[in-house]
Amino acid sequence: MSIRLKLVEKFKRLSMPQRILVIVLASPLLVVLAFFTLGLSTWLVSLFGLPIIGYGVSRHSWRAGKRSGDKKVFAAFALSVAAAVALFIVMRQPPFITDWEGWNPLDDLIMVMMLIWVLLLAAAWCLAGWVGHRIFMVAKVRKNRVAAPE
Repeated sequence: MSIRLKLVEKFKRLSMPQRILVIVLASPLLVVLAFFTLGLSTWLVSLFGLPIIGYGVSRHSWRAGKRSGDKKVFAAFALSVAAAVALFIVMRQPPFITDWEGWNPLDDLIMVMMLIWVLLLAAAWCLAGWVGHRIFMVAKVRKNRVAAPE
């Protein structure tokens, strides 16, 4: 029996909540693998993959009833976006503009600042999927609560 058939059989033996969990956890990986097999670049993978991963984590924790850390994640998202914007504004100042030919003594610092900026953007983009899912779900719960007959 092939490996694929063994995996399908194991998947069929799982209960429905376990199947959903496997799908939620595996779908971001499948999307990334599909992008790589199509030969798309890594920036395109991060464009779609990071928010999908954040969405998947949020959906899993929402279904598990874990909502106590919402404020921390919202704060982390806001701080990462604010830090990325602040760092971008600082990097646009004349001392931090370089032509990368070695004439600027701050080239090493500029490179570290750019690396930190990209990491902050990646973190914010991953948290954007989480925050978007939570905002949608909270609005849905509030709508259902208002529309419910008393």
